[in-house]
Amino acid sequence: MAKMSNPKMHNVRFYKPAPNAVYCMALQPQESKLAISRSDARIEIWNLTHCPFIERTIASSAENFSIEGLIWCDTRLFSVGLHGLLIEYDLYKLEVRNKLVVTGGAAFCLDINAEKNRIAVGTEQGYLNIFKIAEDEMLFEKFLDKQEGRILCLKFDQSGEFIVSGGLDAIRIWSVSTNQALHKMVTGRSDSNKPTIVWCLAVTEDFTIISGDSRGILTVWDGKLGTQLESYQSHRADILSVCLSEDKTSVYCAGVDPNIINYVRVKVKDDTQKWVRSIQRKIHEHDVRAMVIDGHKLYSSGVDGYLACSYHPPKTLLKFPPILQNPCVKVCSKARYVMLRYPDFIEVWSLGTANNAKDEQTGLFMLDTNPKKLVVIRKTVKNAAGERSEGIICATMSDDGTLILYSTRLGVRLLKLECDDESPKLIPIEMMDDLGEVPCTSAIFTSNKRLILAPNTGGLRVVGFDNDSPVLIQNVDASSEFRDAITLLTVSSCSQYVVGGNAKGDIVVWTLKNYQYIYYCKLPKYQLCPTAMAIHPKLPNLVVTYSDNKIIEFSLKEAQLTKFSRSLSKNLPKQLTTKYSTIRSVTFDPRVDHVIILHDDDSIIVIDKDKVTCTKDVKVPRFENNIDGRQSQQIAVRTIRKYKHLVHLSWLSDDEMVAVEVNPLGLIEQLPPCLVQNSFGRK
Repeated sequence: MAKMSNPKMHNVRFYKPAPNAVYCMALQPQESKLAISRSDARIEIWNLTHCPFIERTIASSAENFSIEGLIWCDTRLFSVGLHGLLIEYDLYKLEVRNKLVVTGGAAFCLDINAEKNRIAVGTEQGYLNIFKIAEDEMLFEKFLDKQEGRILCLKFDQSGEFIVSGGLDAIRIWSVSTNQALHKMVTGRSDSNKPTIVWCLAVTEDFTIISGDSRGILTVWDGKLGTQLESYQSHRADILSVCLSEDKTSVYCAGVDPNIINYVRVKVKDDTQKWVRSIQRKIHEHDVRAMVIDGHKLYSSGVDGYLACSYHPPKTLLKFPPILQNPCVKVCSKARYVMLRYPDFIEVWSLGTANNAKDEQTGLFMLDTNPKKLVVIRKTVKNAAGERSEGIICATMSDDGTLILYSTRLGVRLLKLECDDESPKLIPIEMMDDLGEVPCTSAIFTSNKRLILAPNTGGLRVVGFDNDSPVLIQNVDASSEFRDAITLLTVSSCSQYVVGGNAKGDIVVWTLKNYQYIYYCKLPKYQLCPTAMAIHPKLPNLVVTYSDNKIIEFSLKEAQLTKFSRSLSKNLPKQLTTKYSTIRSVTFDPRVDHVIILHDDDSIIVIDKDKVTCTKDVKVPRFENNIDGRQSQQIAVRTIRKYKHLVHLSWLSDDEMVAVEVNPLGLIEQLPPCLVQNSFGRK
């Protein structure tokens, strides 16, 4: 059989998302969930069970434009911000559930007591607000005596009877029952004209208080007596974050000086204890604003936007880029367009066309036409604070490039794109039958020009078009099959099958019968979350990948796993199951039916079903640039390593592919200057 040539590759490098800084993080250890807020007020829920990945995203909004603090109450998530609101989120609908106004203006910090029934909020005007947490609501209870100056950080003690707060030049210990401050501990100043700002606090079980301030000093206090015990000049600039280990015997601190320094508690003479400097980690170049510890793993992030995971043993450092949850790219093969989704706007580009001539120096194909930006779509809302952009929850585009749909918290909007002349036009299409009022968590166009919506209220909506006017055809009830929002949605090329998946691991298949989609089957439940899925364009086979990089192939015709899938599950190489980045998308070689192509952050994985299934311990062969599935190698799985931050990979035609990549240098170039540090002893 003749060897097939490699396809032409469109390496899209004009996707340039901003590295939005991480402001705060909150860990939910029971389910290994990490909530992260970014500078654009977007909240990402990361699943840390196996390979860390973004499980769901709560988009920013003009109403909730600031997030300065996050906290979990079991499975409920709360935040505060400069808008002066305490907000609870609905993690099913991915929107705000409840909100209460706090006394004292802008809110900078919050904490929850050990019994999970009270939340304390610190504000600009020096008020400590106490809120009671009931089963389905939150109620304002009281506020403590007003202090001078803003409250920038606070922590409950283990008993919940006392609150420690930090601000300008002082740390106060409050009694929740009497509403009064029991102790005021003055930090001192390095410059008499410059106040010392206490940025962060941590409290141990024996009421030892650890603070980090703007002088770069880590201070240990006795909370019972209100006295200073120890003080260390650990950093050259502000300490913005401290976090304690689970056993409360180790503390990490970092900030504007990004060195992460560890202090451990040791016993000295006369059974007294002392905090001793231990290891130092250089992970970030810019400010570290948030840290949490999950078991023996330290998660840190800040101005650079990267989420770093470090632990020992073995000495390991993983860094996850500030890229949106998939899918954030849609390739329209008929129109030769690519849609790029950003946090609060959308870009549509036309791809270039190449001839067969190659540049002698670079080896790249010469372009007849260059890529061109066609339109930018942004939804703005005016309020008392001015004009602000609404965050994009999801977006999709029809394969012929004529229809664009996107969803914000305000609902769904449908646009028609006309590119008849040099200036493309966007024409709004009115959504009838209340279709535009409910936000969607996922959406996709079918090949027969229908639109499948996954509203955040549950189920599916099937929309048809009558002379470009959307008409609701069917409401699909999925309440018995799904216990969470649909975040993954795919449809077969013939529109016969629709498959939806969620973060709970539920994957349901609907089939088209008498012009209606009806429930067909549910895939076997796996213990981890699906990260990507796709249906073969020619065969009725569904491929699903999970967060541990497990890969399954499910026959939609027979409603069971294929023989190849069972063989691959038993013999998937350890090189894939031990990778630290999850698979982002699945595609298939249109020239041959037996090749599956997947990709993660830096690798393309090619699986040839006709080759011998390798054993777990076999070394997966690596190629520099070879997508072709027909090779002399007899191993079913091989990888291609040539990308960094590969966001999307799909076919444009039988001999063309599109690879969308985020350049790490492009992220670094957008960052502000970092703290200048001496190296190699030079001044």
